Amino acid sequence: MNFNKNWIYVVGPCAAESKKQIFISAKKLKKHGVHIFRAGIWKPRTNSNAWQGIGDRAVEWLVEVKKKVGIKIATEVKDKRTLNLALKANFDLVWVGSRNGQNYAFLHEVGLMTKKTKTPVIVKRAMATSLNEWIGAAGYVARNNSNIILCERGIRGYAPDTRNILDLQGAYLAKINTKYPVIVDVSHAAGRRDLILPMSKAVKACGFNGLMVEVHPQPDLAKTDGFQQINFRKFSQLISALKKLK
Repeated sequence: MNFNKNWIYVVGPCAAESKKQIFISAKKLKKHGVHIFRAGIWKPRTNSNAWQGIGDRAVEWLVEVKKKVGIKIATEVKDKRTLNLALKANFDLVWVGSRNGQNYAFLHEVGLMTKKTKTPVIVKRAMATSLNEWIGAAGYVARNNSNIILCERGIRGYAPDTRNILDLQGAYLAKINTKYPVIVDVSHAAGRRDLILPMSKAVKACGFNGLMVEVHPQPDLAKTDGFQQINFRKFSQLISALKKLK
């Protein structure tokens, strides 16, 4: 899938919670035109006592979704072991999250391990990195695999009103200064669902390459980050609104 030539949606729940939830979500989202279905399997959390995700068994769920629903699948990898599992299962895309955004040893391994398959790798911006640091992090992957997508997900700020500060200026500079497509994770940037639609409009209007959005069948019951996920009805409204933007 060519991120540079098409507007791409990478959409799904923050985390895989059950096989039923995954299948309901994938089927609904495919009908809305989603290109890549995302779901967290291994959840790197700030608090070690917080829920860390379903784990390895969800790999089979997503593989089955790919086969039966007919949609591409993606997940976050947090170390060599989880990356190896995702690659063996033929995930269509993997991403390195913000917590590993400056883990240069791991980023180098990601490049080495995806060198043969050229699996697309999303490199999310770390929590407080500059433009050069973000591009530099991607460079560790690019040594062996240049099939990279940069993802702006907001940088840490001082105000508690939003989870992060959505830096569209910095993200656009990344688009100008590199050959990589740039997408935006509006869910992690906002941290609240009432900002998802207006920020998505801004992303589309600016000419980025796509969106990552967290969508859950029942956001208020989500095991993680329910406050930043939207339901299917809201996502349908988002799709309709963005279609009006050229």
